[in-house]
Parts: sequence; C-alpha cells; structure tokens
Amino acid sequence: MAGIGFKLRKIFQRDSYLDDVSGLLYSTALAGGPIFFSILCMILLAIFSTFLTGGEMGIFLVTVVYIFAFSLIATGLSQLLVTRYLSDLIYVEKIDRILPTCTTVLLVTVVVQLMVGLPFVVSWNIDFTYKATAMILFIVIGCIWQLMTFLSAVKNYKVVLWAFVIGLLLGFMLALALGKRYGLPGFMHGYAIGQIVLFFILLSRVFVEFKSETKPDFAIFDYVKEMPMLIFAGFFYNLGIWVDKIIFWFSPEGEQVHSFLYAFTDYDGAMFVAFLTVIPSYTYFFVKVETEFFSRIRHYFQAILTKGALKEIYHSKSNMAQSVRESLIGLIKIQGVITLVCLLFATEIARTFNLPVLGSLILEKALVAVFLQMLLLTLMIFMMYFDIKPQLALVTLVFVSSNIFFTMLSLKLGYVFYGYGYLFSCLLSVVFSYILLNKHVNLLEYRTFSGQPVAS
Repeated sequence: MAGIGFKLRKIFQRDSYLDDVSGLLYSTALAGGPIFFSILCMILLAIFSTFLTGGEMGIFLVTVVYIFAFSLIATGLSQLLVTRYLSDLIYVEKIDRILPTCTTVLLVTVVVQLMVGLPFVVSWNIDFTYKATAMILFIVIGCIWQLMTFLSAVKNYKVVLWAFVIGLLLGFMLALALGKRYGLPGFMHGYAIGQIVLFFILLSRVFVEFKSETKPDFAIFDYVKEMPMLIFAGFFYNLGIWVDKIIFWFSPEGEQVHSFLYAFTDYDGAMFVAFLTVIPSYTYFFVKVETEFFSRIRHYFQAILTKGALKEIYHSKSNMAQSVRESLIGLIKIQGVITLVCLLFATEIARTFNLPVLGSLILEKALVAVFLQMLLLTLMIFMMYFDIKPQLALVTLVFVSSNIFFTMLSLKLGYVFYGYGYLFSCLLSVVFSYILLNKHVNLLEYRTFSGQPVAS
C-alpha cells in the first residue's frame, strides 16, 4: 500500500515551499483526513455558532465525537483485513476485483453500523430529525473510514484532498445557515450534508479509478478464517485509542450532556489538540518511512525468491533492519522536536484553544502520549509488513488492556495524574512491540524458510 507514498514523494523532491505545503496537505488528507479535517471543522463551528446555546453546542460536539469514536471502533474489526486483501489483489494484479470488493465492504459496513447504532437511536430521547440524521452520519462516517483504505491505492490523489476541503466548507456553511433557521437539528443536518457529499466524491473516485463489470466480490470473507488475528488487532487498536476517553466520560468526573451522552471536556479537548501535532509525523511516515522500508523489504524477499547468495540475503536483511532503525530515529527527531516545542508553549496553546487549567495540565501528558502512539503505529505497520499477525494482535491487546488499567488507576490517584494512563499505555506498548519486532528481525532468515510449506 506504499504506492501512493512514492507519488507524494515526487512532490517534495521538487524543492519549493509551495510543493512542500501541497505535499503536506495531500499526505494529511490521505493519512488522516476524516480526523484532521473534522477536528478543524469542529473548531470553526464552535467559534462561529454563536446562535446556539452552550448546551446545544455541547450536544452537537459530543454527538459527533461519539459518532467518530464508535464508528472507528466498529470498522476496526475489518479495516486491517480489508487492507491485507486489497494489497494481495494489487500484488497478483487482479485490479478488476477492487471495485467489487469495495461495494461488498461498504454494504457490510452499512449493516454493521445499523446494528451498532440503531439501539441507541431508538432509545434516545431527542428530536427525531436530529437523531435520524445522527444515525445517517454514523453510517456515512463508517463508510468513509473504509473508503480511505481503497483511496490509498488511487493514482489521482489530488481529488481526495479537494473532496475533504469541499466537504469541510460545505458542512461548515450549511451547518451555520441551517442552524440559524432551524436550531440544533438544522445545525446537524448541515454538517451531515457536508460529510455525505464528501463520501460520494470519494466513492466516485474509487469507481472511476477501478472500473469493473464484476459483481460484488465476497472472496474477502475467506480471509476471516485465514487471518482472524487481523480482526482482533484492528479492533483492539482502535478500541485502545478511545477506551481511556470512554472511561473518563462515564467516570464520576464526567458530565452528562444529554441522555446517555457523557463527556469530560477537559480531557477530550486536550487529547484532540495534541493529536493535531502529529500531522508532520504522518507525512514523514507516509512519504519517506514506508516507501524506503517497502523498497528494502521487497529487495530482501526478491533475493530469496530469485535464489540469491546467502551473502546477498544477509546484506538485504541488514539494509532492511537499518531502515527500521533509521525510520524510528527520524520519527523521534521530527515528532520529538515538535512535541518539545509544544510542551514549552503548552500554556499558550491551551489558552489559544480555550482549555481550562486542568485541560492544560492534561495537554502536557497528551502531547507525549500521541508522540508515543505515532511510534506504536509505525512499529505495528512494520509488523504487518513482516506478516507476524499473532504478535501484532498481542501488542494491540496489551495496548487496550494497559490503557484500561492505567486510566482507571489515574482516576483513583487524582486529577494530577489524568493523562498518565494513556501515556504509560503507549509507552509500554511501544517497548513491547519493539522487543517483538526486533526478535523477529533477528531470526528473520530462519522464520522465512521454516515457515514455507514442505513439498511432498
């Protein structure tokens, strides 16, 4: 799936500030568009929606956060499986099966999202049109998460950026226009329309890019039996990202916003602001880390497949291991500097985003935590390239379980420790994943050859 990274890399090689900015925007849209652009839209709406009361704006923001959180957790069950299946289709050059697979995945996603969201919508005591629109938005966001996997293989990546820009602006303007006239329900309708338009633009790009007359392809379900560990890994990782927030929402520190909607604004605000700081790291990984590592791991396995000399195989392995180390060091340098600068100006950043005193204290831990989470994600992607699925699932299990334990412990210890739960969970998971990855790389030749089927 590193193909789009090679295309984006050419933009940065043009050596101009304008190209660097455009490359950053394209990388951001492809790597984390649904989150980054939505956070930006939420910030703008919170600033300009003066016609809504504080309580109404709170209901809207928490609704959208819940939609993103639980749609990500629900689609996490299949995302890694879809990614692997799509990669295999590209490898065997069965491009005509990409679009049928996409339609199958989207149909399943709609069903799953309905099963997850419908019980909450039915029991929700709020305006019918508001909760109906929220249900539609929940389905649409889940489908966008799935589409992002297929969009990472498209050639015309510029459409993706413009789709998010159009969706953001349209959602922003319609939310303000309809909100002034119809209040909170209109506000939600306007925002949802922007996301729906975004979805159809992205979907049309997939249809144009991967034209096919093949009917929906259900072969992906065979991967469920072959690679169940990818299901667990995707679910545990996405749950691990959100479980600390969920614990704080429904803890004694949380506040009831409306019905079953709870929030802890100090914690949520600090985490969302901190997450924005990893945009450069996403770009660096997307454009440099994954492309270089892909080239070296491909060279290693080509040396084996072409029956290269043992010396050549050892040399390819050494280069690949060096790529892993250099990638991690590069990420640490880039994100480390950004995190350090943000820590030095944490008070000013908190003031800019109107974070209260407690929020500014949590922000300091959140900045370090998202830095570690970026390292964890990088290590996990390396593990996926090496196809060590059991170890990957174990890392994500450690991530989610340690986050639950440390977060609940921080709640008992008091507000000074809020945020340390997520931080220590990411730290433990990074160390654990690095140990497993390093052990696998050291024994790579043995595991590569011993894992092959014995000819009869």
